[in-house]
Parts: sequence; structure tokens; C-alpha cells
Amino acid sequence: MRDSKLGKLLRTFGFLTLLYLVLFVLGRIFDPERLGMSEYVAERYSYYAGLMEEPKDTVDVVVMGDSLSYGMINPIDFWQQEGITSYIAGEEGQVTPGTYLELKSIFKNQSPKLVIIETEIMGHDFGREIYATLYQSVYDAFPVMKYHELWKVMLGKKDNRVPEHFKGFNKRDIIAGYTGGEYMIPTDEIHHVRGISKWYINRIKKLCDDNGAALILVSMPSPINYNYEKHNGLVELSNELGVPYIDFNLMTDELGFDWSYDMLDDNDHVNIYGTEKTGNYLMQYIKDNYDLVNHSKDASYKYWNEEAESFKEKYNIP
Repeated sequence: MRDSKLGKLLRTFGFLTLLYLVLFVLGRIFDPERLGMSEYVAERYSYYAGLMEEPKDTVDVVVMGDSLSYGMINPIDFWQQEGITSYIAGEEGQVTPGTYLELKSIFKNQSPKLVIIETEIMGHDFGREIYATLYQSVYDAFPVMKYHELWKVMLGKKDNRVPEHFKGFNKRDIIAGYTGGEYMIPTDEIHHVRGISKWYINRIKKLCDDNGAALILVSMPSPINYNYEKHNGLVELSNELGVPYIDFNLMTDELGFDWSYDMLDDNDHVNIYGTEKTGNYLMQYIKDNYDLVNHSKDASYKYWNEEAESFKEKYNIP
């Protein structure tokens, strides 16, 4: 009986060890960064994967968050106007565990001076956060689980190239105006940031501190996602962290934001015209508060000029 139990235990251990080795090896084989195939991973992962392919220590500003982060800035504008290198590494549906793990990986390849986090990653319930923590941990340990479609591409069985993007940015020019009226109603009520979100955002702050990067929290204009209670909770959090918090939901008059023209899909995401307004504000804010290097005269960054030309050519910009 004892031998039987020992044999079963050894077989289980052997199977798990073999499974670990197989997943580990496959993760190294199907690694989009090593293969230079970030455009073939699922679109929601492609921006982060694209950043991981950038030349080492060349990106000074990293934007992270869920899909709201896609419209925060236009990295091509940042480059052309100020010579600032930036990249949007957001991910649709992202929550704080994934942001932390991906930022941890980014710091192995890049040394950004500034990390900007779109705050809706902290706007989810406890159950989703637990689930996200588990699957993000699996993805971190075994990247093949995250990029599992690459083998089909490599074997010629599938061509799922994602739409071209420019440092994580696409020109989203659809107009679907918001007509729902005022949603930021002043109140003293506070939607506190707690639990897993608070734990991970503290880890993100420490990660930035340890790597010499400043952190900014930003809330994009989004009536479906924000209200005054959330604003109060995020002000409370930013004070605890000792980091700036910019809530564009309370700055639409200052931005000259036009709800009938600057929204992509009614009450959720901004379009290119909204991005111009939030991006211009952030560019000026960064210039006023952070000492970032202008790389426009540096020959080693000439590929940014090539990227800008490709951007203008694609969208017929003079």
C-alpha cells in the first residue's frame, strides 16, 4: 500500500515536472519578442509586445492601462513636437495585477523616466481581480499560454496580423458623441480603492521608485466609467502614494472638450480629436514638471522620424 502511494506520488510529480518543462520550453520558442512577431499576437497584447521589441533603454514615457489608455496620447505627436519617446502599452480589459507584471518586464528592457497609468484598471470587483491575478500569474510564468496562437502562424496555418499601430497608437477618427448629460455630480462620498487593486498599485509605485521612474495617475474622459465618488477615492489614493493625479473628467472645459465630436463610442473612449486635447495637455504638463531629453537631434533615434513619416503617409497627413 505504501509503495503504491509512493509510486502514485512520484508519477504525479514526474508528470507535473514534465508539464512545467514543456510549457517553459514552448514559452521560449513562441516568444514574440525573440521572434520579432509582435504584430501576430492577439491585438490586446500587441502593444505591450511591440514595446518589448523596442531597442533597449530608448523609451522615456510608458503609458499603461486598459483600452482607455489607447487614446491618452499620440506618441508620434510627442516625438515630432518635443523629441520625447513614448509608447502606449495598454491592454483591453487590463487590471492592476497584469499592469504590475507587464511593467516589471518592461523595466528589464527599458528605463522610462515616467510611467502614466490610466486609473480604470482599479475599477473592478474583487472576483474579477482574483481571477485576473491567477491568470496573469500563469501568463507571467508560461508566456506560451498568452501567445498560444503564434505556433499556428509559424506553421503557416494562420495569418492573424493585427492592424498596424504606431508605438501603440492608432488614429481612431470615428465620431459618436455623448449626449447623456452631466455625470460628475459633486459629492463627499468616496469610492475607496481597496483590496487587490490597492495592493498592486502600491507595488507599481515601489517598482517605479526602485527603477527611478516617476508615476502619474490619469483618468480619461469616460462617462460610463467615472463619477465623483471614484474621483474622490482616486484623490485619496494619489495623496497616499504621493503622486500626481489628473482627472480629465473634471477638466473638459479647460481642455475645450466637445462631447458631440471628441468621443469614439458615445460614453466610453475618446477618438483622435479627444486624444489631441488630452495629449496636448499631458505634453505641456510633462514639459513643465519633468526634465526629459529631446532626442530629435540624436542620430540613433532616426527610426522615430521614419515611424512618423509612415504615420503621416498612412493617414494622408501633410
